[in-house]
This record gives sequence, C-alpha cells and structure tokens, in this order.
Amino acid sequence: MAEVTEQAAESIVVEPQAPPKRAPGHLLAAFGFLFALGALAAVGYLYFLLVYSDPSAGLVRGLAQAAGERAALRDDVHQLEERLRQSEERLRLSEEGRGQTQAEWTAQVDERLAAADSALTEALNQITLAAPPSEREWKLAEVEYLLRVANHRLLMEQDVATALGLLQAADGILEALDDLVLHPVRAALADEMLALSRSEGADVQGLYLRLDALKRQLETLALAKPQYRLAEPEEAPSEPSGVLDAVAAEFRQLVRFRRIDTPAKPLLAPEEAVYLELNLRLMLEQAQLAALKRDQVVFDSSLGSALEWARNYLDLDDPDVQDTLEALADLRQVQLDVPLPDLSASLNALLQVRRGGE
Repeated sequence: MAEVTEQAAESIVVEPQAPPKRAPGHLLAAFGFLFALGALAAVGYLYFLLVYSDPSAGLVRGLAQAAGERAALRDDVHQLEERLRQSEERLRLSEEGRGQTQAEWTAQVDERLAAADSALTEALNQITLAAPPSEREWKLAEVEYLLRVANHRLLMEQDVATALGLLQAADGILEALDDLVLHPVRAALADEMLALSRSEGADVQGLYLRLDALKRQLETLALAKPQYRLAEPEEAPSEPSGVLDAVAAEFRQLVRFRRIDTPAKPLLAPEEAVYLELNLRLMLEQAQLAALKRDQVVFDSSLGSALEWARNYLDLDDPDVQDTLEALADLRQVQLDVPLPDLSASLNALLQVRRGGE
C-alpha cells in the first residue's frame, strides 16, 4: 500500500501555478487615492491663495483708486465754484465801483487810514506798557493818586483846604516835568484851584474839635444863682378917713403886690446840675453828628437848644459861661451845605494823556 502510494505520488507531475489576477477594485482604490491627493493639493493651494495671497487686495486698490478719482473730481468742482464766485464778486465790485462817487471812495480811504492809525497807536501803547515804567510814568502815577485823593476829600469830607493843597502839590510835579503834552491837565488844575480858593467850605474837622472842646468845659460852668431885690420902701400910711380906708389899710398890711417885668427863671439844685451837663453834652454831640452828615437843620436845632438851656440855667455873669455862649452863637453861623466845585476835569485829562490820547 505504501509503495503504491509512493509510486502514485511519483507519477503525479506538479505543474507551476500562474499568478493570481488582480481584481479591478485595486485600480479604483489607487485612482481614488490619487484623486484625494489632487483634491488635497487643490485645497492647500486655495488656502494659500485665500490666506497668504489676499485676493481682495486688487478690489481694495480698485476702490481706493475710485475714491481718489472721486475726490479729485470734487476738488475740481470746488475750484470751479470758487472761480465762479470770485468772478461774480469782481463783477459786483466793479459794478459798485462804477456806481460810487469820489466822495464815497475818499470816505472809505479816510476810514481805513483812521483804522490803521488806531491800530498803530494800540501797538505802540502795548509796547510802551510792556516796557518798564520810566521816571515820567512814576511822576504821572503820583499826580493821578494826588488828584484822586483830592476828589475824595472834597466829595466825602468837603475839606476844601486839604483838597486845594493836594491840587497844588500835583501841579508842582507837573511843572517839574515840563512837558507840553500835559498842558491840558495843568489848565484844568488852574481852573479847579481858582474855584477852590473862592469856595468857603465848612471845616468839618474844625467844627467837630470845637464842639468837643465845649463838651470838656461843661463841668466847669457855674449854675445860675438866685437874684435878690431890695424891697421898695413903703409909703407912710395915711390916716384913714373912714371905715373903708381903714379896711383897705388893714388889707394892704396882709397882702403885698409886686410887679415883675421879666418871668422868673427856674433854678436848679446842685444835685440836678448833673442832668443839665448830660443834656448839654447830648445836644453838642447831636451837633457833631449833624456836622459830619452835613445836616444843616439838625445842626442849627441842636446848637439852638444848647444856647437856650445855657441861658436859662447857667450863670450869665460868669466869664466862662459868656465865652461858651459866644462860641455857640458863632457855631450857629456856620453853613454846612455849601456848593463845591467839580475836580474831575483834571483827572480825566491826565487819564487821557496816560492812555495815549485815545
């Protein structure tokens, strides 16, 4: 059995087998792979174009160029409109110029010259102000201060003497400067000093001090003393001729009639002298306040009341009382409401000079 098998096996010839044929699906797979690679390459190229190459740059450049052309066109239109407007303006000016007269042209030229002169003056003033003040400016500033103080003393206190002295001091400074430009200021000062010298303004400070001195003398004034009169000698009674005469004689012995030409003055007790002094002091203080306020009515009323009280309750034979009454009578003659001159002309002239004649 074994031998037969070996023989049979030897008798069998083993022929080489042919390679198996590839299926068509492998080709499709290879083609799909190549197509996928191509698609991937196309996608990468498109990504490169979209991200790195900026395909909208051309569009942007085109838009910018269009905008530039539009702006240039707009500028051309504006220039054309401006030229048209200038042409119309020249035409209008030429028509107006033909219609204007020579006088109008002269007025316009004069106005322009005045404006140029004003501008030049302003520029010079600015340059002058920027520079440090000179000795002349210091002197003018001092004169201005003196004039302002003089106006204040005359208007607020009606002090004619002090105002006149201040004006004279200001005129002395201007005289030392010896500047012809200051002639209007000195002319105004001369008029004002003459007006002040003719004015008799009340010396309020002097009035106040005189009244204050009278108040200090009140304590030394003597009170009125009682006056005694000698009894008139009685006539010798005549012998009564009858019953009626006898009754009349007895009545005359009981009642005496005395004729008084002047009313009797009331006398003050020594302890009441304090009230008299206080009343007189109050009246004099009212007169002081009235003098400060320039109230003529209250001033006269207060001094009149003080005079009346002094004559009624003080000793008229005492020399101090007589001096006080004379002083009060003299004070009643003072006029407070006196018209005073105006001192503003010199100050205004000086300010005009300092501002450059504007």
